[in-house]
Amino acid sequence: MGRRRRGGRDLTTSSPGEPARRPDASMSILVDLMANAVDEGYAQAAARRGAPTVTSPRPRSPADDVGDAASGAQARTRAALVGAAVALALAGALFATAAVATHRGTAAANRDRRQLVAQVTLQTTATDELERQVSSLGTQVSDARTTALSLTDRGSSLLSQIKQLEPLDGAVPVVGSGVRVILDDAPSSHASGSDGSGIIVDSDLRAAVNGLFIAGAQAISINGQRLTAQTAIREAGGAILVDYRPLSPPYTIDAIGPTSLGSTFTSSETGQLFVTDHQLYGLGFTIDDHQRLTLPSAANVVVHYAKPLESP
Repeated sequence: MGRRRRGGRDLTTSSPGEPARRPDASMSILVDLMANAVDEGYAQAAARRGAPTVTSPRPRSPADDVGDAASGAQARTRAALVGAAVALALAGALFATAAVATHRGTAAANRDRRQLVAQVTLQTTATDELERQVSSLGTQVSDARTTALSLTDRGSSLLSQIKQLEPLDGAVPVVGSGVRVILDDAPSSHASGSDGSGIIVDSDLRAAVNGLFIAGAQAISINGQRLTAQTAIREAGGAILVDYRPLSPPYTIDAIGPTSLGSTFTSSETGQLFVTDHQLYGLGFTIDDHQRLTLPSAANVVVHYAKPLESP
């Protein structure tokens, strides 16, 4: 048997009559090591002691690769499930924290609102009591003035003028026939998407009051608040204020005047405007004649100057 080289590679040749050698004959030691990883003597000793014998791993097959891939997929699935569970737990904790914070904030807001309502109620009660005291003292002053002026002829003449002017400036309560006008927001004015066309605003009340005065009214009140030449009707924060007192709908306007007051106001430009708003936007507008109306005195009549009478 001889060797010869071809293209840099050694090729083994055999002579005729020699038995053919295995192609891996030169790798027999490696083959033995792979087939029998454990020495025979060690294996026999391990068998006598009852210890498990370490055997060489078998060659991997495509089924092993498939199994490994399945095991990897299962591991990734378990990891994804664990991650999802952790994310859900964190989200639940965040939602719970937000819910607790919201509940505490709502409870605090409700507590503050109750305190404000209680303060407003208390102050309103105190203000009403002060107004009653003012009215009582005003009555005493009026009685004392009447007594003093009645002592002389000139005083009696002045007293007659005062009696004529007092109903006009709201200094005393008045009773008489007249009309009652009721203005109210449209039922759909507070619905979502409403443009506010059916809501009564301060300018509506001013227009109604001025229209009634033009029609012949001698005394007017709104929701029990007597109007004077100094009365302010304005709006602040969505509420209508009459002499700085907030009013809420419906707005009842009592006016004392001649028997033709109602018809004159209804046929006026202002009255027709309210009729049109009632038909188009559902604005609440009614006007009725009353044979007897009682209007209270104004609570804030202030005397800016006075002149003493000359001694007789």
